Amino acid sequence: MIKAILFDLGDTLCDYQAAAQAAIDNACQYAVSHAEALTETGLREAYLRELRHAADGAKRWTASRFASTSGLEERDYRLWERALEKCGVANPILAHAVALHYQLWRMRTLKLFPDALPTLQSLQGRVRVGVIAEGSPGIVNEELALLDIRGLFSLTIIEGEAGYAKGDPQLFAHAVREAGCEPAQAAHVGDSLESDVAPAHDAGVVTVWVNRAGDLPSPEVQGPDHVVADLRPVPDLLLGLP
Repeated sequence: MIKAILFDLGDTLCDYQAAAQAAIDNACQYAVSHAEALTETGLREAYLRELRHAADGAKRWTASRFASTSGLEERDYRLWERALEKCGVANPILAHAVALHYQLWRMRTLKLFPDALPTLQSLQGRVRVGVIAEGSPGIVNEELALLDIRGLFSLTIIEGEAGYAKGDPQLFAHAVREAGCEPAQAAHVGDSLESDVAPAHDAGVVTVWVNRAGDLPSPEVQGPDHVVADLRPVPDLLLGLP
């Protein structure tokens, strides 16, 4: 019997990728307007390369670093600073301004998926509902407030507060302890096989992969217990489990 359902935030409940893309475009336009040596295409490509590099080394972004510094300073600013340098513009002040522009625009355009709110509302009073989010506590809490869903969770687990990174099974074990149930009595719903499904599985949690794009599962990554195209089937699927 499932007693707790934990949701990933970005690209599971809210369309983080769409907001990030809009923010990148806007930040590049802002940067180009303040540095003649830049082009939007060149800066965008440089930023995306830095972003991929950071993702490849994601374990370096430990929870303790997120707890002690803001996501803007540690992640966004450094990424834009390096991207600008790769384009021949070494300007820390501009990097700070571009990073802030990016962050503000991303928050402005961040929206819930249409199926998210009805799903969360349908679970109220039936099971413990939680969210597991990556990033700094300040930014995650701001996102939850902006999306107006904070009150729908009985527990909020943020890697910067918990002391474990999102891809670490110990983060999910921590969430289960906070939920007050056994691992097999908890389920995690997320869009990433690498940072949601695999570590949750290793923690003994039931896993649900939200595969909105219809991607093929990777044979190199632990497969999920269940696959859904969106969040609508989740309540009946999980609460119907023995």
